[in-house]
Formats: sequence, structure tokens, C-alpha cells
Amino acid sequence: MLTANQQAEFDFAGMLKVKSLISDPAISRARDSVLSRFEALGFCRDGQWQLADRPRPKWPDKGYSAKAVGNKIENVERLLDQPGVKPIVDAILDHADLDREFFKRPQILVTFPNAGDWFMPHDGWHVDIPRLASGRRPGVQVFILLEEIKLQGGGTLVVKGSHRLLNNGTFVRSRDVTKLLRQEPFFHRLMSAPNSCTDGLEVLEGSKKSMEQIDLDVVELTGSPGDVYFVDMRAIHSAAPNMSELPRMMATHRFLRADVASEIKASS
Repeated sequence: MLTANQQAEFDFAGMLKVKSLISDPAISRARDSVLSRFEALGFCRDGQWQLADRPRPKWPDKGYSAKAVGNKIENVERLLDQPGVKPIVDAILDHADLDREFFKRPQILVTFPNAGDWFMPHDGWHVDIPRLASGRRPGVQVFILLEEIKLQGGGTLVVKGSHRLLNNGTFVRSRDVTKLLRQEPFFHRLMSAPNSCTDGLEVLEGSKKSMEQIDLDVVELTGSPGDVYFVDMRAIHSAAPNMSELPRMMATHRFLRADVASEIKASS
């Protein structure tokens, strides 16, 4: 269950990291199952990546066909049943009923090494669902680390605090959320091309408060196998370049409230 401090952190930042939430055996089974898909494609052998003799893809190319790997992997789906995951989701969402149709199963997120220098991406920033007139917290996206992910190693980027913007009682389509946020100095700089190869997180220094005086910052999801991030589904996020020597490997799933799913359908 969430502590009061964890709940307050999630409410403020729109995200929460819980270390070592998933057991080592469950992570190992999921990791091996994912690697078996890549072994069939010739990218690894005996549970080890074999990428040294392959040309390095160039961002934003992930280096493989996601369709060829697929997402229907039983040991990955079982991660969601690990003790701790669902109770935290339930606590964040006030034990609301969950929808089972919009997001049916977890996804595999793998990004091969695809950058010589790390840089802040200017495109690809998005939200997965619209802003709702009801103002409800719509859902939680979980990110489960299957291998260690270090800084600049391709971890998903999330704009901390962005879940608190544009909640003004009107329905805003997903693609229009980023268009409206471009009026904010922070997002105008973040989404302006080009960011040079030397631009890291410091590219945003000096513009980290919104016009609503909400603190904003970009957080890179890093950590160890078994760590789990819980992210408000209203938060702006993006894939990121990977300048490490190993692929970024995560599993992710979106838990959506059933009443929110009904509201989205009614507004479409």
C-alpha cells in the first residue's frame, strides 16, 4: 500500500518509483521470455545480447520490428499479478473499477543502442488519452524494469508535473494536448527542433515553471531490474535515445478507470 508521503509525491509529481517491487524470479522469467523472441531473430544467444557485429541503428530507429517480437508473452503478463502492483494502482485510483478493453495486455519496450551522443528529443512527446471534462485522474501507467537502465540508456522520459496542466473542465483530444502546451515556454523549448547533440536535460534550464506556476522537469526512468514506476496517464512522455552498449528493456501497462473509459467513448 502507499504511504502518505508516497501518495503526496504522486499527487505532486505525477509519478512514483518503487524499488525492487517485483521479485527476482519473476523478472528473470519475463526477461528470458522476451530474450527468446529476440534470439529467434538472431539478436541474442543463450540469454545474452549479440549486437557487436551489427550496425548501430540511428535514432529514432529502435533497431528491430516490434511486430516481429509481439506483446503476447505470458511471463510478462504475470508481472502485473505480482504482490504490490495492483494494490498501489488501486490506492492511486481510489479503488475504482478498471477497464479491460482499451489496454488489454502489457507491452514490451526495447530500444537498441541507437545514439553516439545523448540529446533531448524534440518530437514524439505525447499523451495516450485525452484531457477529460470531469477532471478525474484517468489511470496509471506502470513501467517495470527488466534489466538495469542507466542514465542516457534509452529510459522513457516523463515530464514531471505535466499531469496538473490543462485540467480546466473541458475535453481536449490527445493530439491537441501537446499543441496547447507548446504555448508554455517550457514545452516550446522542449519541442523545438533542432536540439543539438550536446543538449541534455540542461536544455530546459530557466523555463521550469508553467504559466500556472507548476514546477516542471524531465525525468528519465532509470533503475534496476524489478523497480517499478507508476505514472499518471495525463503526464507528457516520450521515448529517448540510447547511447549505452545494451538495449533498454522494460514492460509497461496502462490501468484505465472504467468510468473514464465510458467518458472517453461518450466524448468521441
